[in-house]
Amino acid sequence: MKSSMSIIVFLFVTIFTISASSLNPEETCIQRNINRSQPPSSSLEPKTSKFDFLVDKLCRDMARAVMFSVRITGKFPSHYVKAMCNVFGNDEKKVKEYVVKKWLGGSKLVSSLSCAFP
Repeated sequence: MKSSMSIIVFLFVTIFTISASSLNPEETCIQRNINRSQPPSSSLEPKTSKFDFLVDKLCRDMARAVMFSVRITGKFPSHYVKAMCNVFGNDEKKVKEYVVKKWLGGSKLVSSLSCAFP
């Protein structure tokens, strides 16, 4: 009984941690990728939480799903494009730079990117 209760609490805290960081987990993952690519500014960086490994796993799984979709359709899913546009403040130039830098074959994918949504 104790182990099942601790698992429930663990899952609740994990979900709360992920949802509290952003309403859109894809935006959280994109922001984490951006932050990791920048050099550390100082030793005053916030300490990592105990649940970062779960967020990292979630981000890897999301990236895997996006890659699978790109392989099938040849373009990014619209929800992922919206997330990138939200992170970069609807600046298509920054979105395209991010795609070219972070995604294999990104130069082929940028032609279909647009932050203008109907």
